[in-house]
Amino acid sequence: MKNHALTCLSLLVAVLVAGCGEHTAETPTPSDADSAPVSAMDNGIHWYDGTVEEAFAAAQAENKPVYLYWGAEWCPPCHAIKATVFKSRAFIDRSRSFVAVYLDGDAEDAQAIAEKFGVLGYPTMIIFDSAGTELTRIPGGMDMQAYATVLDLALDDVAPAAEIVSRVLAGGEKLGDADCRLLAYYSWGQDREILKERDAASVFEKLEAACPSKLATEKSILYMAQLSHRIELAADEEDPQPLTADQKTQALKRVNEILKDYTLVKANVFDVAIDSADITAALTESATPQRQQLQSKFLAALEQLMDDDDVYMRERLYTLIGKINFERIDNADAEISELLREEIRMRVAWADETTTNPYERHPIINAAANVLGEAGMNDIAKPLLLAEIEHSKQAYYFMLTLADMEQTAGNHEVALDWLRRAYDESRGPATRFQWGYYYVSGLIEMTPEDTETIATTTIDLVRAVEASGGFYQRPKSQLKRLESKLREWSAEEGVLTSIRDEVQLICASSGDADIANTACEDFL
Repeated sequence: MKNHALTCLSLLVAVLVAGCGEHTAETPTPSDADSAPVSAMDNGIHWYDGTVEEAFAAAQAENKPVYLYWGAEWCPPCHAIKATVFKSRAFIDRSRSFVAVYLDGDAEDAQAIAEKFGVLGYPTMIIFDSAGTELTRIPGGMDMQAYATVLDLALDDVAPAAEIVSRVLAGGEKLGDADCRLLAYYSWGQDREILKERDAASVFEKLEAACPSKLATEKSILYMAQLSHRIELAADEEDPQPLTADQKTQALKRVNEILKDYTLVKANVFDVAIDSADITAALTESATPQRQQLQSKFLAALEQLMDDDDVYMRERLYTLIGKINFERIDNADAEISELLREEIRMRVAWADETTTNPYERHPIINAAANVLGEAGMNDIAKPLLLAEIEHSKQAYYFMLTLADMEQTAGNHEVALDWLRRAYDESRGPATRFQWGYYYVSGLIEMTPEDTETIATTTIDLVRAVEASGGFYQRPKSQLKRLESKLREWSAEEGVLTSIRDEVQLICASSGDADIANTACEDFL
């Protein structure tokens, strides 16, 4: 079974890398409101009380844009948004000029709506104009002023992001301040359409070049997006496209300029916190003065971020991953130093002790567990998570990481107990299917001979989703992954045939003829 904690970390970076660190005041005192799901909170944001369709109708009637937030109760970045953005006075004040809609991923028709809007994951924040045209998607890792800026842009009749990109690529036109800011603070990781069948690195290069020179922060964000894609292309195993000597020279110059300005460092916090060693390795040669100089500058930036009380604690913890990666820059399997291990222990203990709000603890403890996992310090991570599941409102989320640890240690029976318990305790149709998928995957990997449990659990999962509205978006994509797992598992065609026959009966009983039913009928 794959390491779910590290998968979540990878997804987090993909979603947040275009923004800068979230800012928050000191940890708020727990209250009844803090313990309530965001959809039920009276936090100053006037969430629309009605369906999504009614919200769009109201927006058109009132000539207001729509702010659509799609999240899940178990999602750590969603909790981070709740703990920072939704408590920001600047955001709350501006939100009143929008029809604000909160949509939980387990709510009725939520996955069908996500399918309609092309929503990829939690959290997704989309702004539409009053006519229902999508303007922009907001990443989860920006500071409060950047959120306020994006909302102001939407209120100022900015063009849709997709249209702006098309204009630049078609004619090379220069961007105004508003257009440049909109693209810099766009959630590229949650939109597969704008960059579809385009060279992403070249797109970001053209967008950055089209931005006014005075917008140094926005230009740095777009540049780092370009560099990230170029480094990915260079590392592609099937078709590597190495950086040229000139590209390395220019990139080294730009990265050094960013590292000189702490404002730009914060604007690119995830690139600095997590990807700094990869950037250093891509732009410099091992054991050279250039390597040493760039590494020293990155490490100094990591220290600044860690010591900055205005940077959200999650991002501060992730600077430790940057340090881990530097100690392994020439050897991915290297043991980290005892000095760094001690710092990690100290910082994790500090985060644990100072974060008291049960909902804010969710992203912080998740970040701490990710750091400990990267460092190979499961001896610290395990007791941390065991203590957390006694108090967490979504304990089943952390049970996946505990299952990974036990599976890695060869304790398959204990690992499957955690996966089974996580599945049993999860709530909501989309969430239960996802956690059921993890359970079936674990069964296939650790007890492949348990044909009966694998088959009955798979059939139960399909039945539950069909009863709750069918296979859209997340459950649909997870169904495809489940199918791949099952095909890899069983060499006996009869086993898969029996599962397929049961599933077909379930599909037929729904009586629908849309894409959700097609996904069900195509299974196996």
